Amino acid sequence: MTSVLDRALVRSTPVTGDHLLVRRVALVFAIAATAAVTIVATAPFSAADGMDPDLVRLLHAMVGIKGIIALAAAALVYWRLGHPIARPVAIGYGTAICVSTAALAWLWTLASIPLGSLCFYGSLAGLILVGRFDSGISTGLRR
Repeated sequence: MTSVLDRALVRSTPVTGDHLLVRRVALVFAIAATAAVTIVATAPFSAADGMDPDLVRLLHAMVGIKGIIALAAAALVYWRLGHPIARPVAIGYGTAICVSTAALAWLWTLASIPLGSLCFYGSLAGLILVGRFDSGISTGLRR
């Protein structure tokens, strides 16, 4: 028995050539746009004004650590998009990275820390789940 995603991956052929560069550029644009839109949308709900400045600095430092983790994940996805990859897998990677970016921007504004953290860690779990369907990783990305 196969899942819907498994059947979609069998039907989709990996994209090569110029499309790989387009996917990388699209990923960078999507990350930047997601961060900007999320900051603008969540800034009015920020709770930082009513918090102790030391607590705000501590929470921003913790978001910075999460940002390093997300940057490493985004770098891996960027690298992976430079190799032939099935469209559903590429979309899954891009979606998970964009959710991670939105969660980080949301956490930076300190609007809703528990929900932002749930989105961040959920997106990392989503990356692992998408990686399960990535046949390029299991074959060692041989050309």
